[in-house]
Amino acid sequence: MISQKATALCIYEILKTYSDENHVLTTDKIREKLKIIYDVDMERRAVYRNIEALRSIGIEINDYKDNYEGYYLMERDFELSEVRLLCDAVAQSDMIKEETGKEIIKKLIGTQSIFQGRMLQKTVFVKTENRIPNKQIFYNIDALNTAINQGCKVSVKLLEYGMNSELVERKDSPVVISPYVTLWAAGNYYIIAKIEATDDLTHFRIDMLKDIYLLERGVDMIFGGINPGQYATAKIILNGEPKEHYDITCDISLWQEIADLFGTDATLLYNQNYFEPHIKVRIHTTPSQMRSFIMNHLSSCEVTSPKRFRDEIQKAVMDAYKKYW
Repeated sequence: MISQKATALCIYEILKTYSDENHVLTTDKIREKLKIIYDVDMERRAVYRNIEALRSIGIEINDYKDNYEGYYLMERDFELSEVRLLCDAVAQSDMIKEETGKEIIKKLIGTQSIFQGRMLQKTVFVKTENRIPNKQIFYNIDALNTAINQGCKVSVKLLEYGMNSELVERKDSPVVISPYVTLWAAGNYYIIAKIEATDDLTHFRIDMLKDIYLLERGVDMIFGGINPGQYATAKIILNGEPKEHYDITCDISLWQEIADLFGTDATLLYNQNYFEPHIKVRIHTTPSQMRSFIMNHLSSCEVTSPKRFRDEIQKAVMDAYKKYW
């Protein structure tokens, strides 16, 4: 039997599940669902009082005075578009197994009304299973965040890809680390940490760890603090490489890809004639990113400076030529 004090929560759950701006619930409809779902008989005035009680704690509910129809929940934890974006992110994450992804997506859809949920369920979330999964990924995240909050070191086993396409323990494993912060960068979850008896910060992909045990030893202090954003940019995204300027001449058809890949780090130097087939572009990026782009577009792209990088590309092309000729 539901107590009188809990009936306001029952009404909130009904509004959350069965109402939105396109599906308004009358007072009689709310009373009907209270009876069917919770076996609660409620007078109309009690419905009004409970809705006012919900409003008094900040829950936004549209009512008859506003729409001349009835009640619906105006504000939710997530907007429909936000849930769609999160569902897409979960579905595309290589770290999350398909079964787990479906469970998370179901929970996200559950934040909306059943009618909005049906719209989302008609959407196809494509999952590509191409990464070797680590079943401990969510445990790893929880364990590391607990260790960070408690300020203690952890013992952890490091993993790598074996020749049989399975995750195997590395030869330099296990290690004891001081964990400082978890972060998401370049499509992966990382832990910024320091290996015991070393001085420099390092990072590990959380899906490449297992068997994390909290130790009764405090973390090593870091003087000056850590800026996770700066660290991620310098050490994970740029892989510790300095950014440089590169001038290239390429087919004009490559501009869309260049702008999409390098963003504001790409500057169009000149295109004397809009109908000319070639453009000159200056790109500010790392050597490895520039090398990858050039090697993928050898027939339509030429490095003009710096000379040492042009010579490096020339040598790489000649070495490849010797292998295939």
